[in-house]
Amino acid sequence: MVAPGESRKTETVVRIVAIATIACYGIYWALKALSLHRLGNYAVETDFYWKYGPAAAALKQGHVLIEHFDSKGWGYPLVVAAFSYLGLDLFKAAQVVGLVSACAAAWCVFRLHRSLLGSTLALLSVLLLLGNPTFLANTYEVGTDMFFFAIAIGSVALLLGAERPGWGAILASGLLGGCAFTTRYNGLFLWPAAVIAIVAILNGDRTRASRWRGAGLWSAGFALAALPWLAVNWAHTGNPLTNNNYTNVGYAVYGEGNWERFFYGSDRRIHSFADVVLLDPGRFALAMAKNTLEHLRRDLTELMTPLWGVFTVAGLLVVAFTQRTRRWGAYLLFGLLYFLTLVPVFYGTRFSLTMLACYAALAVAPFSWEKVSGWVSGIERRFPARAFAFLLLWLPGAVAAYGKTEDFRNPEAVQAGPYDILEAAAYLKAHAQGETLLARKPHVAFIAGLRFVPIPQIDSPRALHEVAVRSRARYLLISAAEMALRAAVRPFAEPGAQIPGFRRVFESEGALIYEVLPDSLGSTPPAPAPHP
Repeated sequence: MVAPGESRKTETVVRIVAIATIACYGIYWALKALSLHRLGNYAVETDFYWKYGPAAAALKQGHVLIEHFDSKGWGYPLVVAAFSYLGLDLFKAAQVVGLVSACAAAWCVFRLHRSLLGSTLALLSVLLLLGNPTFLANTYEVGTDMFFFAIAIGSVALLLGAERPGWGAILASGLLGGCAFTTRYNGLFLWPAAVIAIVAILNGDRTRASRWRGAGLWSAGFALAALPWLAVNWAHTGNPLTNNNYTNVGYAVYGEGNWERFFYGSDRRIHSFADVVLLDPGRFALAMAKNTLEHLRRDLTELMTPLWGVFTVAGLLVVAFTQRTRRWGAYLLFGLLYFLTLVPVFYGTRFSLTMLACYAALAVAPFSWEKVSGWVSGIERRFPARAFAFLLLWLPGAVAAYGKTEDFRNPEAVQAGPYDILEAAAYLKAHAQGETLLARKPHVAFIAGLRFVPIPQIDSPRALHEVAVRSRARYLLISAAEMALRAAVRPFAEPGAQIPGFRRVFESEGALIYEVLPDSLGSTPPAPAPHP
């Protein structure tokens, strides 16, 4: 796409354009997110209010609440806690972490893809990220996904971004790899991928001893970042690798699409990864085979749009037949191993966010095919035909993706959030500090500073009262989430409802709060319910 005599000048210009584009993206979403996205939604951001936020709050006080680290390490809450020292509350700190991570990930993708494809195609691959619906949503939503993407692709970029990475780059790559592992355990994929890449793929001119030293240095960096968390987990649970990620695998195999029944019912028979496999080995094997095909199909049609999914497949063929370089081989190895870590669990585009970098590189690779270059070489002396063709293909999808972020029908739109529960949260914050709240979603409990207990699957108000007494919950929240997901609580919303064992103490348009009474046998008239 660049005339040979202009390559150095063009590379400089493209680098400046890339920096400016990423900076504009960051500023735009900082303004949008910090002004419009003031409360997390009931989708992915539920995890912040249930796990990451309380974990970060405890870390700020010097405590590790191990119950909040049942599926992930402390990497993300630790960084959120650190950012909160900028004078931000924990939710805003998490937003800033997401915004910074998005920009860092985009820059790392540019640096990495520049070494594989050249500056111009690297910039186009960045545009695919910045116009991708999943990337956009995870820029303003709080969660581990974008932060994990940034440190994982940063680790890969340090290792593959230069022809011969120095010892410092190798060590830094390992450190980021260890941080990725303490953020999400499937970050472990970086370790075998890096060792294989260093020893068997990259730097074939180095001696075997030198390559193994490089692999050892990378592994040392990984261990240096990962061991503190493993030690903490071991001290609290008796096993450095304690986690419950087997439940996600179990849901993928046995959940039959019913999230509420599998995770909140009382008849689940999955208590370890061995249970997932041994309960029905044939079903497990079949599920893994189906998941492999289903994940790939959905990556190419949902994570990527169908159009760019076709370009991704074409790009893989172009790379396989015309660009078989060592760095491409190593990059595809990283992508393959990460993809395999996702196969055991149910599909979610946000889980595949890190795959977006590899797919974007492949999607723009056809524009570098030598036959295409030959066809347009005469035109491109005067006009950047391939870049223009890319923009024509990319722009409609990008416009649609940005429009979706403001669509009120989208439950993950930038302005989405259960703002109607804030009055109830304010009441509890003023009157119930230190108490426990029964609810289906954790937002109110976190905002009000209460301990959260999720409402399980129950069949009657009396059963709910038993749960409340057993969990020592003082209050019950009734809002849209509870009404939609727990049919047994619907009598609580009736005007003047008198539920044995409960007394209504607050009501607003968006929520009701009941106090849990010790006795569920008699009917208790409601107390005068304060209004906001």
